[in-house]
Amino acid sequence: MSPDELQEIEATVVELAQRAGELLLGYFDRPLQVDYKSANSRNPVTEADHAVDEFLRTEITQRYPEHSVITEEFAGEPTGDSPIVWVIDPLDGTSNFLNGLPIFGVLIAVLEAGKPVASAIFIPSIKSPQGRVIHARAGGGAFEGEERLSVVQETEPPRRMATFPSYFLRMFNFGPRLRRRLGDVRSIGSAGYELAMAATGVFDYVVFNGPWVWDLAAGALLVQEAGGRVVVYNRRSQHWDTFERFGMGPKGESPTYASLRRWQGTMMLGNQQAVDFISSGLGLKLYRLNRVRRRVLQRVAQLVGRSHARGQSQGQGRSRRE
Repeated sequence: MSPDELQEIEATVVELAQRAGELLLGYFDRPLQVDYKSANSRNPVTEADHAVDEFLRTEITQRYPEHSVITEEFAGEPTGDSPIVWVIDPLDGTSNFLNGLPIFGVLIAVLEAGKPVASAIFIPSIKSPQGRVIHARAGGGAFEGEERLSVVQETEPPRRMATFPSYFLRMFNFGPRLRRRLGDVRSIGSAGYELAMAATGVFDYVVFNGPWVWDLAAGALLVQEAGGRVVVYNRRSQHWDTFERFGMGPKGESPTYASLRRWQGTMMLGNQQAVDFISSGLGLKLYRLNRVRRRVLQRVAQLVGRSHARGQSQGQGRSRRE
């Protein structure tokens, strides 16, 4: 996209995030119809999710019919053949929202060939009944209103603040240099809210494992444009690589609509000093899966061995009787 097109797209993203956020606030803290996408009342989805999802998809397809739209709640087919894809989470933090906890957000990102080029996150605010919108475009910086955001730090803070998944101790390996140096770790139940706080400098770093593209796309650009660092965990090399885009193919080809919908990964975002320090000693635990795989293979080998031994024994018995 040209600079003028990109600026116009950013303005649209900001407008839609604000309107979607205000629509959400109209549903907040009142009885809602709820469905569950998983067993045991997990992964709730409310009428508020559906209302915002429908509003955003309708607005985007009317304004940009050649663009495709991916949302968490709608698994439709691509609507256009453009490399530009809108990625949306209409209500991030549904459980918080459903239980009256005002920590949630609307996440909107625009990707070009898998790379975030414009984004906005709406979050509630105790200072403004209309909420807050944090936004960015590639090369244009990150802003809240007219205020430019920066997470660049001249000196290391006395104690960092961060967010991890609630089960992070079972998920990651922590090197000895990180002992007692992770900072004050929180888990607040909304990736979008956490990413907004990382882009504004409240959190020094945030870590996610397994989210979908709609959970991270908007925040990744915000943190980058605020001068921060974004890295993804490479399971093959077991190293953290600088994030470039979502869904990149093995030969560097642009991602397909389907590959973007399937994308999941492990990502760390925040100011550069914190991300470089934490990523140097943090790794994803892969041995659990390998250990299960080994046990399965060992068990199969044992069963095959026993079956073979029984077959030989029976054959020898028949031979003696004969």
